[in-house]
Amino acid sequence: MTAAIPDSVPKQLIAGDTWSWTRALGDYLAPGWVATIYFESKDGTFNVAGTASGTTHSFTIPAATTTGYAPSLYGWRLRVTDGVTTTTVENGMLEVLVDPAKAGKTDTRTWARKTLEAIECFLLGNASTAQASMSIAGRQISRWSLEELTKWRDKLRAEVNAEGQASNAGKGRDIRVRFVR
Repeated sequence: MTAAIPDSVPKQLIAGDTWSWTRALGDYLAPGWVATIYFESKDGTFNVAGTASGTTHSFTIPAATTTGYAPSLYGWRLRVTDGVTTTTVENGMLEVLVDPAKAGKTDTRTWARKTLEAIECFLLGNASTAQASMSIAGRQISRWSLEELTKWRDKLRAEVNAEGQASNAGKGRDIRVRFVR
């Protein structure tokens, strides 16, 4: 069974997979207009030029190329040109997930999970000795209070639980049915 090729830039893609999608740009039809998508993150940049498929722009990046992309959140911009005029027509965000062949070498935890674990470690190690602020020789150091950290921990726990529920939607639940005449 072959998966359908998306007609927009996906929100998530996996490094090491072949990436393909199309874009129908009514005012900027191929082959008269050439489309290029530029990706940028804290870990690097890359771009892909579309090819004409009738009047639609098709984008494909082979697995051998995507395996080198760092897992990260990338901003993207779609630009078109007819050789005279160049304009940016769309933009958005794309999350690149870790290449399964490289699994175990990359931290795949979400920001919320990493931050929650850091707060819990801090609270565990400093529960009895933490100070909100101190002053030594005229210099002052301030920290989060235990109350503030506890509130933040509780908020992050809820966020991490919501992430888990979203990824397990519909799994592991009993659905009971009763038939009555």
